[in-house]
Amino acid sequence: MAYELKARGNERYKEGDYEGAEELYSQAIQKNSSDPAFFNNRALVRIKLGSWEGVEHDSRIAVDLYGPKNPVAVKANYYLSQALLGLQRPAEALEIALAAYKSSLETKNPNSEPLSRVILRAKQSIWAAKETSRLRERNETLKQVEVLLEADLKAEITRLHEAFQRGEMGQVGYDEDKKVLEEEYAKRLKNVREAFAAVDPELQERNMPEHLIDNITFEVMHDPVVTPSGHSFERTSILKHIQQSESDPITRVPMTASDLRPNYALKAACEDFLEKNGWAVDW
Repeated sequence: MAYELKARGNERYKEGDYEGAEELYSQAIQKNSSDPAFFNNRALVRIKLGSWEGVEHDSRIAVDLYGPKNPVAVKANYYLSQALLGLQRPAEALEIALAAYKSSLETKNPNSEPLSRVILRAKQSIWAAKETSRLRERNETLKQVEVLLEADLKAEITRLHEAFQRGEMGQVGYDEDKKVLEEEYAKRLKNVREAFAAVDPELQERNMPEHLIDNITFEVMHDPVVTPSGHSFERTSILKHIQQSESDPITRVPMTASDLRPNYALKAACEDFLEKNGWAVDW
């Protein structure tokens, strides 16, 4: 019965009926709460619904049922890291995603690439928080303006959520409107910071270009090499990976050290960026 409910939930998921799928997966879990796949499925559909607390709950249970060191738990940890990002807990997300990523490389798990994106998002989020603190400490007026912008966003989202709870809009409409509000807030914040930076260059927001980041260590590269698939890595990190698994960490196609080629253009870009942005060493 539980597996029949799961199969029906899968069909609802394919049809885009995420709320219906969530209900069927919940019924399956009530029938059989010892199968981690059920919790994984519900975590995935809750990601689609943006129900981050529920995603964290389900993925943690799935990890416990699989066993924390079980390679099969990589997917559940991937979902968990996304939930922690959604809950504005990037440091925890980074810790979970890094461990899962390492396991995925060792086992050639297909979640390596999406996990690498989560890791970058987590590091960017952590850096963005540091930048916000730096800018606000430097200029009290900027801080006051940004706090007001945040308060306005929070109030708008609260009103939107209340309308959703009253049944005045569906989940899709709520998600779309919330995304619009967040994008408008980001634009206002960017405009405000640019205006202040025009007066004080030290208020210029500092960002890390993703193409300079090694997709294994997630640090700025110093001696990048390129694989046959066109992906660049720090030489030492990709050589260490090849010693453990002779394959491309992104495509999982067989590869040896002799297949690597220096990426001189990227190396020059990294050196130039680090020379002008010493802060990036501690990124």
